[in-house]
Amino acid sequence: MSDIKTFYLYVTPECPFCDKATNLLNDRGHKHITMELGWDHPTLNRLKEEMDWGTVPIIFELDGRDHKFVGGYTDLVKYLEDKENE
Repeated sequence: MSDIKTFYLYVTPECPFCDKATNLLNDRGHKHITMELGWDHPTLNRLKEEMDWGTVPIIFELDGRDHKFVGGYTDLVKYLEDKENE
């Protein structure tokens, strides 16, 4: 992938898929901002409800002032593969 993207990750402590997502972005050279929240944090609960998403991480791609919901770790893997194949 030739262009570096920036992602925002909402994660929880001791979450293996959160760690995998962070490591994947680091390995691919992408920038990321990580917000670690507790399992019962109001912001995390609100995000899960708004995005109709039950797991963490919750990942967005940032593009200027816009953001695109990517999903979780396996969604990130597929998203990056699709971007590489464009």
